[in-house]
Amino acid sequence: MTISFRTRLFVVSALIVAGVLSAVVALGWASLRDAQLETLDERLCNEARRVGTQPFLGEELARLESDLAIKLRLGSTAQLLVRYEPRDGGPAFQSAGWADAPTLSSLTWAARRAPLLAEPPPRPPPDAPPGARRLAPPPAHGPPPCALASFEHHGGHWRAARFEAPFGRSTVAADLASAESALQGAVGRTLATVVPLALVLTALGAWLLASLTMRPVNRLRVAMGEVSQRALDQRLSSAGEDREFKELIDAYNTMLARLEASFGQASRFSADAAHELKTPLTILQGRIEQALARSEHGAIQDELTQMLDEVGRLALITRKLLLLSQADAGRLDLQRARVDISQLLEDLVTDARMMVADGQLQAHIAPDLAVQADAVLLRQLLNNLMANAVRHRRPGGHIRVRARTHAGAIEIHFANQTEPIEAAQRARFFERFYRGDASHGRRVDGSGLGLSLALEIARAHGGDLRLEPSPSDEVRLRLSLPVAGK
Repeated sequence: MTISFRTRLFVVSALIVAGVLSAVVALGWASLRDAQLETLDERLCNEARRVGTQPFLGEELARLESDLAIKLRLGSTAQLLVRYEPRDGGPAFQSAGWADAPTLSSLTWAARRAPLLAEPPPRPPPDAPPGARRLAPPPAHGPPPCALASFEHHGGHWRAARFEAPFGRSTVAADLASAESALQGAVGRTLATVVPLALVLTALGAWLLASLTMRPVNRLRVAMGEVSQRALDQRLSSAGEDREFKELIDAYNTMLARLEASFGQASRFSADAAHELKTPLTILQGRIEQALARSEHGAIQDELTQMLDEVGRLALITRKLLLLSQADAGRLDLQRARVDISQLLEDLVTDARMMVADGQLQAHIAPDLAVQADAVLLRQLLNNLMANAVRHRRPGGHIRVRARTHAGAIEIHFANQTEPIEAAQRARFFERFYRGDASHGRRVDGSGLGLSLALEIARAHGGDLRLEPSPSDEVRLRLSLPVAGK
């Protein structure tokens, strides 16, 4: 399947932008995940510091875990592990799930200095009476360090923070799945709004880019489509175009100038040659006719008659060449008048019936069909089509002529049975001097200019002449002409 360059450019642009957008989303997700992990590390360190610097009793562990799960934004306490080891040799407190967790000594810890949210609260000594509190000794070199480690537990990835306090060591671990789930939910909600908008803007941008890029190409395409032998003097303006398109337009204008010069030279040569041959052929035809009239010898008369036929044929070719050269130059002089094309076709059919057996020529001509045309040229056009049908009809084959009004125009159809004609030969029907007989023998009379001249006359009158699809052993020509106004 062939697609347009505009669509291809649109698809490529959209894919590039979509790829860039996907890369940005992937990199953004990695950055967000790192930032989320950094935030979780900071929270773990702060909560580990709080556990290590504030007293709690074993029966308060469940309440502490619930509080930590909320502050760490975990889904439940099952995603949290807490352990506190006092330095005075007292009993350690830990979450129920810590028993099957990796030992702290087996983890690889990386030091981190946890930012202090507030001064550490006082902690009572072990031997102080109830209610008595005293300040913890300040660290010698800033806040105590917080160490971080990662480990696998119950098939999940966990992150742990260990805080060294003056009176004990506290460890808080959280399941990373909860943090990632929260991040995925936030990113998913954002992308649900941003991605459709980005896709719409990407499609609009790609289509706008394709349209802007194709605008000079479309101008060039339209101009090329309008090129004909009568419009070779048209040039495209390259003002305001980009350098690449300016070079392309300049190359097109240069090519058109060369074509105009070559075509003008060929057209002038054809016109000049036809005009120069016209006079000597007329003189030659008159001299042969005089010699034929004075001659009494039968053999000489036969030779002169054949010569006269050849001169007449050559004169006819010359007239057709002159008309074609005038049509090419746009100087075909039309003496327009109202012509009854129905009557003209009836006369041609009557003449053709004298050369075709009864029943082999069928005509269906609607009455009162009229056109504004040059009567002489129009008769020559119809005569060429009728002569072509009669000349190339196979023996016993039919000829059909049909004329009617259709879609605001007069359509005239000529069809005749012939010997099988290949598609390559049909493609050359309107070429000048082309004849179906490749040897250009005289088995079938003609010069190969009849259909070419008929096409030019039809176009000069605002109509057209086309070869219609048909079986290989039949030729169908359709002539369309504008209907004459009332």
